[in-house]
Amino acid sequence: MQRYFIDAKNIEGSYIHIDSYNHKHMQRVMRYRSGDQVICILPDQHVYIYEIVDMDKGILQQKEELLENNELDVQVTLIYGLPKNDKFEWVLQKATELGVTRIVPFLSKRSIIKTDAKTFDKKRERYLRILKEASEQSCRQKIPELTSLITLSHLQDYVSDINLVAYEEESRQGEHQTFAKALQKDYQTLTIVVGPEGGFDESEIAVMKAAGFETCALGKRILRSETAPLYMLSVIGFSRELMSSWDL
Repeated sequence: MQRYFIDAKNIEGSYIHIDSYNHKHMQRVMRYRSGDQVICILPDQHVYIYEIVDMDKGILQQKEELLENNELDVQVTLIYGLPKNDKFEWVLQKATELGVTRIVPFLSKRSIIKTDAKTFDKKRERYLRILKEASEQSCRQKIPELTSLITLSHLQDYVSDINLVAYEEESRQGEHQTFAKALQKDYQTLTIVVGPEGGFDESEIAVMKAAGFETCALGKRILRSETAPLYMLSVIGFSRELMSSWDL
């Protein structure tokens, strides 16, 4: 059953007057008719089945609440060195599917793409739509937050219980335990930092260490910029959701 996130302004009691974008999707893509049912996620993250009572006018009526919680039990912030545009959009989508809470893009000294906060914000609507659609597809109850473009001088604003930087030099030097040991600690918030295609400048690593971040390797191999955050999110998800169910 198709899922839709609903804004508070579109809710009137037990009825929803669907917005124009979702209305068009229901009619032209899903080919829904009056009497069909959809799943709606409300701003309070409660999930309900709604019946379409008038497809032409886009009116839905609440029928049944679904008791589900598909979110990670910890909050994960991804601070990501801005890569080429198509790679960034791909990471937005996949990181959402893997449960990220917040994505903080930043410009690194070695970022290939040349942009600024104003130019980045012009694409915000497109980026937010990618996050919304990926959240619907992966059956989440919340859409990840996407902040404005930052520099590392604002890193302190995103410090968590655990703070890690994926750094390729750690792999080259044979370090393979920091990430795993960090995930064994008791924590509710976690921030991971991944650089752009060119990696981090040593001065950037120094800034992050001074802010309390710890560098770590991601196994024996060197991963691409767009692969590293998904690797880290997958490992975090495994450690929080699947590890405890293993009969070791």
